[in-house]
Order: sequence, then C-alpha cells, then structure tokens
Amino acid sequence: MYLLAFAGACVLVAMAPGASTAVILRQTIRSGRGGGLAATLGNETGILLQGLAAAFGLSFLPRFVLAG
Repeated sequence: MYLLAFAGACVLVAMAPGASTAVILRQTIRSGRGGGLAATLGNETGILLQGLAAAFGLSFLPRFVLAG
C-alpha cells in the first residue's frame, strides 16, 4: 500500500515542470527548435555530470570550494 502511494507520488513529482523546463521552453520560443535542442542538450549534460560526480563521491566538492 505504502509502496504504491510512494510510486504514485514519484510519478507526479517527475511530471511536474521545473526551472529547467521553463528555461528550455523560453529558449525554444526565442530561438526556435535548434535553440531548444541546444538548451536541452546543455541541461541534460549538466545533469549527467552532476550524477556522475555524485556517483564517484565528488558531490561534496562544490560545498568546500564555494565556502572558500
């Protein structure tokens, strides 16, 4: 029962548009399909790099670098 409710909540959260969706949509409206695809590629590349950094245990580095 709880697993089904959790899975349903995950689906709803995944479907909700976020800031990256707004940026991609804005770029598509401004520059057309090519601009939207470039924005999508840049966004997804950033997400991939962040995921790889987290997988290799490097996600703590920005905290110490930005803290000075």
